Amino acid sequence: MKVAICARTLGEKGGIGVYTRSLLDSMLPLASNHEFVVFYSTETDIGRFRHLSNVREIFVPAKAKLLWDQVVTPYHAAKQGVDLIFHPKMSVPLVTKAKSVLVLHGSERFVYPQFSHKSDLLYFKTLYRLYMKRATGIISVSHNAAKDLIRFWSIDPSKVTTVHLAPAPYFRKLDDCAALEAVHRKYSLPRRFILNVGLIYPGKNIPNLLRALKRVREHEDVTLVLAGTGRRLYKEDLRQVQELGLQDHVLLPGYVPHEDLVAFYNLAEAVVFPSFYESFPAIPLEAMACGCPVVTSPTGGTREAAGDAAVYVGPSDEAELAHAILRVLTEPNLRSKLREKGFQNARRFSWEKTAQRTLEVLESLVKSDEFMPCGNVARG
Repeated sequence: MKVAICARTLGEKGGIGVYTRSLLDSMLPLASNHEFVVFYSTETDIGRFRHLSNVREIFVPAKAKLLWDQVVTPYHAAKQGVDLIFHPKMSVPLVTKAKSVLVLHGSERFVYPQFSHKSDLLYFKTLYRLYMKRATGIISVSHNAAKDLIRFWSIDPSKVTTVHLAPAPYFRKLDDCAALEAVHRKYSLPRRFILNVGLIYPGKNIPNLLRALKRVREHEDVTLVLAGTGRRLYKEDLRQVQELGLQDHVLLPGYVPHEDLVAFYNLAEAVVFPSFYESFPAIPLEAMACGCPVVTSPTGGTREAAGDAAVYVGPSDEAELAHAILRVLTEPNLRSKLREKGFQNARRFSWEKTAQRTLEVLESLVKSDEFMPCGNVARG
């Protein structure tokens, strides 16, 4: 099997960048009997897999992402004579003789289109839909997202295989007090804080979290740390910080690199993640792997990820959210139970498992003219 991998997302800071790096680092060493041609859009990425004899790395420049995905990369893939083109993001070449696989990272836009910009929705309803139809196989990060895809767009279920992602191995309980103290000082973190991680935009339900924080602070002296960058309409969401008088009790450090985020999880009293909809959120799993209790919404694929190791609260009920946060802050037995269950739950997932399942999907597709997935939306 000879596979072209479109690694344009390798250097991205967000979740898809983490997915791309974690998957390729785990999968390529597993497949010494196969050939891989890894295409980069950034020349400095060359050399990441120089230690693997079955991997060839090629820098493919292009002036635009669409041109890179649809013209330049498939042209070079054809020159390399690949059997299959794999894109870790939600794209495949529309014109290619090779088979193709893309990864469905989320179905939030199916359910809550109002949280996306009009231009994003136009892309989503046109090109994105064409990619899904054109792809020979689709890897979904959750059963929930796969079901959404099939329900909203009538995609053939036999094309879709669920392969769960995992928390990176560096998310773990830290016993190095000096390292924790260094991160604490670096970001001027408060003595007691609850943590929310990720992009800040309406779908993340930050206003409701802020209103819940206001209620919590009537009983407990705790600060909210929002570790993430703002996206569309985020300023409107954060306006409530001033309106609720929480200026001294909300910390906005911006994007936090993973090497520091590990300490954030270890230092936080709890991660509170009340999103309206998540296909398969990595944040609760990362927190659990670090021993941090989690309060989150039960919507989408969150239960698929967090299992019975979280406190679940409907995203629209600020009073119940505040009550759940207070319970985690004030009930030692509950905190201990959540920590232990969290460690157990996080161990259900690993990038080795994700890599092996992904490789099986690619192998299955190449072996057969008709895609016969090794798993489906029912089995995963």
